[in-house]
Amino acid sequence: MGANGLQVTLRQGRERAEVARFTRTLDEVVRSLKEIDEVYVDRATRPVWILGGVRHSGNSLIIRLTPREAPLKRELSDMLVPVQALVDGARTLEREPAVPRLFQPTTVNRIADLSAPHEGVRSVSLATYNGRVGRRVELSDKVKTNALAAVQPNQTTYGTVVGRVFAVGELRKRRVLKLAIRDENRNEVVEAVTPESLESAARDAWRHRVIVGGEIRLNARGQAVRIDVDRLERMPEDNSGRPAVGALLGSVSTEILGGLSVDEFLDRMRG
Repeated sequence: MGANGLQVTLRQGRERAEVARFTRTLDEVVRSLKEIDEVYVDRATRPVWILGGVRHSGNSLIIRLTPREAPLKRELSDMLVPVQALVDGARTLEREPAVPRLFQPTTVNRIADLSAPHEGVRSVSLATYNGRVGRRVELSDKVKTNALAAVQPNQTTYGTVVGRVFAVGELRKRRVLKLAIRDENRNEVVEAVTPESLESAARDAWRHRVIVGGEIRLNARGQAVRIDVDRLERMPEDNSGRPAVGALLGSVSTEILGGLSVDEFLDRMRG
């Protein structure tokens, strides 16, 4: 049975958590859920997260978040996918320095920030609930260390990324645009930093398939976390404009196949 919502537990110290920290923590959690949903599904009705309950238990504040139902637009169970993904992702970061499934690099950074004690909040833990509460994941120092390592470039390589742009942001200090691209080959999210010379093309790329080339930054696990773009090109939204398989097969020289036809060559290979 799937989750009904997300339970967030703020463990307080001797001093109670400041109101600003309470609201900031919930805001970061909701932003994380939104970012995961953007990766999970494109152009959908986004959940509106509401309070399902708030209570004290000793030194802990326990908050429940659940999506407001959107009749005829999206199934409730589908809107709850980010809840399970967030908890599973936190559990992944508890074990290893890898970008979890459906996480953006910015989401990993949010988890790292939530893992640090602030203004009366000693720790934050996450769990799903559905009748009863699932196993909690505490956002500990280990989670923070792994999260920071997961988005830290460890090696670089030149290459390309093909995918759909689903977010466009601006890095004000550098006056460049940052694109979030859902990599079609790896089913992961890569941040693409574009120079001023490609600003117009980058803005026009929103919600379109693109191929970008440049220096790819990989973490220690070999996951692409960023690409510094020097080439950007719009791609067809579907398979139109691509050569048919038959045309590609027909383009192979018979000399390469030892004088055999394509069918004869494949029959021999199968034999």
